[in-house]
Amino acid sequence: MSLLRRFAAPAASVARNTFSPAVPVARGFAAKVTSPRPLSIRGDGLMIQCVVAALVYFVPQDAVFLGGLFWTWHNYGAKAAPKQKQADADAALEEFKAKKGLEDVKVSKGRSTWYVTV
Repeated sequence: MSLLRRFAAPAASVARNTFSPAVPVARGFAAKVTSPRPLSIRGDGLMIQCVVAALVYFVPQDAVFLGGLFWTWHNYGAKAAPKQKQADADAALEEFKAKKGLEDVKVSKGRSTWYVTV
């Protein structure tokens, strides 16, 4: 009888371990991954140090370049349509319409600037 138990014991344990329930069960140790992001970021880690070094190196260069670019754009715009202070805005508008040959224009009057659209 002990010999029969010895042969039957492994078959019974295999049958017990291969049982699968009808409803799938979530594994308790597996974490749901929502995106490929690190679980924690240390302030003294290599990634933070590299980001800080890149910002320190590139931001001053970018600020100088973009400042020059915006200054150039401003100068081109000021040359294309210069501002002029007018003592009498209504007379200046009529002069502009006569100069351009316009009759019906839409005027948007702001606090200190008037915009004319055709």
